[in-house]
Amino acid sequence: MYVQAIVSRILQAALAAILTVNSVEPASGLYGEEDTTKRVLLLYSHQVSSPINADWDRGIRRAIAAGYPDGARVEAEHLDLGREEDHEYNELLLDLLRHKYADVQFDAVVPVYVQAFNFVKANRELFQNAPIVFCSVPVGIADPTQELVNATGVVFTLDFVETVKSARKMFPNAQRLVVLSGTSREDQNLRQWAELSLSGVEKEMQLEYVTGAPLSVLCQKLAELDARSIVLVLSYDRDVEGRNQMTVEALQAIAKYSRAPVFGLYDTLLGHGILGGKMASAEAQGELAGQMVVRVLRGEAPTAIAPRGLETNQYMFDARQMRRWSISTDDLPAKSQLRYSEPTLWDRYGVYLVGIAGTVILQTLVITALVINRSRRMRAEESLLASRGRAQELAGKLLSAQEDERRRLARELHDDLTQRLAAAAIAAGKLEHQAASSNASPESLKQLKHLKQDLINISQDVHRVSRQIHPAILDDLGLADALRSECDRLSKSKQIQVKVRCGELPEKIPMNTAVCLYRIAQESLWNAVKHSQADQVELTLSADEETIHLEVRDSGVGFGTLESDGKFGLGLESMRERIRLVNGRLEIKTAPGQGTVVAVDVPIPESA
Repeated sequence: MYVQAIVSRILQAALAAILTVNSVEPASGLYGEEDTTKRVLLLYSHQVSSPINADWDRGIRRAIAAGYPDGARVEAEHLDLGREEDHEYNELLLDLLRHKYADVQFDAVVPVYVQAFNFVKANRELFQNAPIVFCSVPVGIADPTQELVNATGVVFTLDFVETVKSARKMFPNAQRLVVLSGTSREDQNLRQWAELSLSGVEKEMQLEYVTGAPLSVLCQKLAELDARSIVLVLSYDRDVEGRNQMTVEALQAIAKYSRAPVFGLYDTLLGHGILGGKMASAEAQGELAGQMVVRVLRGEAPTAIAPRGLETNQYMFDARQMRRWSISTDDLPAKSQLRYSEPTLWDRYGVYLVGIAGTVILQTLVITALVINRSRRMRAEESLLASRGRAQELAGKLLSAQEDERRRLARELHDDLTQRLAAAAIAAGKLEHQAASSNASPESLKQLKHLKQDLINISQDVHRVSRQIHPAILDDLGLADALRSECDRLSKSKQIQVKVRCGELPEKIPMNTAVCLYRIAQESLWNAVKHSQADQVELTLSADEETIHLEVRDSGVGFGTLESDGKFGLGLESMRERIRLVNGRLEIKTAPGQGTVVAVDVPIPESA
């Protein structure tokens, strides 16, 4: 049994020694070159799973990495020095470390917390007078000029009184303070420290120290507390029955069952059920120690670096526990840190809300600009349409005036000038007859004959011009006869076959409609003769109950687009304007080699 115990303890010591963050490497570098990398050894008092170790380690390593960019090899040992009575374990641990680091010269050794500090103090020769930078050693223990040679470090204190004061400010009716601790040496040391610090509080409220009670018994006791009580947790590593446990694990049960608010003294406990207090920060102390290590690695003597660390204590509170106990932030001491605050809706979605609001505002501005622009454009379009309407109205009036003037001029030519020319031709004929009877010379007779013929030709030309200006037949006989007459005249004068097909038409066609159709037909016929090279043109005029249809089709060469070809020119614009005045529709179909079709539909007015 004794041998088994020894073997078990050896295994435990070996496990505690090799649980390091960075493994030890040979001192020589690649290809036998000397390794000049600085080496730092961290000695943690607690076992590797202790939560407070993670806080210390995080602070130390962050400070070294930030302050010593050349890189240092940081190694760690978790000594588990809470076994004060296990002398064999301590001897085996010391022997293992002595063997493991026999040939290693560290540039800095960092004992973390009281047990590791005492271990290094008792075994200073183990580290060959390496510089010591201790971390988290209580004030009074760590005097670098008395306790250790070639040492400096970070000290701390626990603010028992300030924590109780802040608790009483939040709970002014509190009359009882229950202080919880365990039975380990560290637990007992913290209790003695608390008794010494809180001696003055006994005058103001009842103090009760509960030491090492089994967790089940302790939870039952806490569940019976009234609203006038406050609980202060020191540490709870071991109970009276010898069961070891971590304070943070016990604290979760304590906070769950306690009917009184629970306070603590160091920030590792925050987040596990305590409301808060003026706390020592393990991570901040570790960061200070790491900064001191950097100064030592750069060649500064530890004795030239003054110990510090008391400034790391700060008021810290858990926002979740504040909600549980209905504590307002106004009740907190000045410069308090509030942790574990659940983000508000603004914290969670503020960026998105700002983005959405910005997008909405931007879209509103864009939409407003578009609406303003659209309004301006609509006003411009309305103005343009009004101007176009006035221009079209003016064009219509000009066409009507033109037709009226043509009608008047054609009538003047037909009724006056043509008649007078005819009379002159008759008179010339009489002179020719008289000259023949009076035996005039042949030359005179010939001249008279030519004069008579010229007068006849001029009369015919004037009559033709009169018809072109305005066909009187349109007024006298109607649209169908006027178109037949125009087609006959065109066929005879241009030697081209023109077919006319006229269906049944309304008895009365408004003159403006008749003139429109006649002019479009006239323009289309003459364009066919001039440009299409067609040997045949077909004109079709028909009507139904609502519309008069006109179509002029030729079998000529056709052409491309109307605007680019130029064969209609101003005539096309005139046709479009005329058809607009009667609310009709004009369509021209053409293609190279396929002839041209001009189709017109004009509505019949209801009064027709």
